[in-house]
Amino acid sequence: MRTLEKAERELAQGNLWRAKEILQGSLSNADYNTELFEKYGIVLLKMGDLPEAGKFLFLCGVRKQEYGEAIGIFLHKYGKNKPHDFFRALPRTARLATLSEYPDKVAQKLRDLGLPEVLKSEDGKVIFPSETGSDVVMWITCLTIVMVASALIILGLIKLKEILS
Repeated sequence: MRTLEKAERELAQGNLWRAKEILQGSLSNADYNTELFEKYGIVLLKMGDLPEAGKFLFLCGVRKQEYGEAIGIFLHKYGKNKPHDFFRALPRTARLATLSEYPDKVAQKLRDLGLPEVLKSEDGKVIFPSETGSDVVMWITCLTIVMVASALIILGLIKLKEILS
């Protein structure tokens, strides 16, 4: 891949920012590319952006000792999220339709995090549910607030009518 060669040249010259630009520009245009994810993760790691580096190093499926801290930080930061939210934290090119399409180590960790085997429908829509009990509680709370506010407005109007009469 020509992009990786360009980025490697910039890295050799010490231009981390330029290597990052080159790789970042290719992320949205490429399919799931483990080499691209790894190279981008390495650049981010060298720049000190551990959570973001961890995301891409996690997705590449390669597990080297020097990647461990960054991957750990990423998983600690996002791994506590609901499976749907964790999936949404991944770049679009990394949101595959089934877990079996991921590298083995990535797929296994995604299973451990509670993601289902099938992630997207044939038309590309995420199919596993995002709504949980906490979402329901939020909607009930909002509805209660609206009802209480409406009741107070009605009572206020009744009292205003009594005063004016």
